[in-house]
Amino acid sequence: MKSVLLFIACICGIAASAFASDSCVQTNYGRCFNVHARYAVYTGDGMETLWPVGTHRLYWAAFGTNSLDELIQGRLDDVYIFGDFVVCPLSKEITGEMLHVCIQHSEHLKVVKRPNKR
Repeated sequence: MKSVLLFIACICGIAASAFASDSCVQTNYGRCFNVHARYAVYTGDGMETLWPVGTHRLYWAAFGTNSLDELIQGRLDDVYIFGDFVVCPLSKEITGEMLHVCIQHSEHLKVVKRPNKR
């Protein structure tokens, strides 16, 4: 299991440059910005989220993440991906609500097994 996670982590590093999305650009809602975050997909509703590490904030990643999905295919409930992301806001920031973003670029990715749910 450890070797599989190590292999996936290596693939993350190699493929990081392939995560850019041409359709994810600066909008009227603000400039794109960098964030160190945890990416996760919740299969109950398929929501893709980014959690900026050290905050109580969640971002709703709407698109630009297909490569991340392919990276963890079939293991959505099992792993988180930590890394540095460039995100662009797709909605106005409202206190208490998830900010809708797209992921333009990601790098320094690390796949981490999720803790068991009991």
